[in-house]
Amino acid sequence: MPDEPFMDTGTEPPTYLHTVSNRVRAQDARPARAAYAPGLAARAIALLSADGWQATEQIPEPRLASWGVVVAGRRDGREITVSVARDRDTVRYLGRTPALALYAQVPHVRPEPVVTERTLLPGRSLCVECDGLGLCPLCEGRGWVLDGLPGWGGGPRDPHRLGRCPECLTQRVCPRCSGTGQY
Repeated sequence: MPDEPFMDTGTEPPTYLHTVSNRVRAQDARPARAAYAPGLAARAIALLSADGWQATEQIPEPRLASWGVVVAGRRDGREITVSVARDRDTVRYLGRTPALALYAQVPHVRPEPVVTERTLLPGRSLCVECDGLGLCPLCEGRGWVLDGLPGWGGGPRDPHRLGRCPECLTQRVCPRCSGTGQY
């Protein structure tokens, strides 16, 4: 296992997990010999099942079509995938532990407004966007929301993951009053 786990900050609370991968070539790696054989899936399922894994054969996704056999096993939240190349003498192993939360989820408490009707400066009015909160009305100062904009690397939006707030773009203050709660 790697020394450092992968930390996933796109979940609330953040989680971490370990992954390991390896590729193995056959010892008699002749160019004309491929590791693929028709009975490999059944053999891998039998070996994993004998060790207590729930193993099934999977169809490789289109971008991984060169992998002729893909067998996935699950046990106690752990996953192992064995893939055999159709045209090469390579076997790929992937392992993954279950994701563990770094801390218990803490419910979000709406912060107190920075300004109220009583504390307004003369000639000013409450911000219509944040009602005096001073923080972004969408994320309430967190900077991140479920189904938000993808991280700095881009990618698709996911309704089950945290993303950048589309209202304040992680600035956390109200975009209309710039955090004063009034204008």
